[in-house]
Amino acid sequence: MLRVRDVATHFRVHPATVYRWIHQGFVPAFRNGQPFKPGDGATGALRIPESVLNSTDSPEPTEEAA
Repeated sequence: MLRVRDVATHFRVHPATVYRWIHQGFVPAFRNGQPFKPGDGATGALRIPESVLNSTDSPEPTEEAA
């Protein structure tokens, strides 16, 4: 399991971007061993599975130019 900072470094983005991806559902995250659900009021550090790094692209979908 990785920290938000580790994922941000891998994708060369700000940690706030990774938090946004988590809240938007693009990146799975766990808190205290339980799947993270935005707004559940739980506290603790978020951890992200290493499988997220296996993606060659950033988790956020890109908008295609029309």
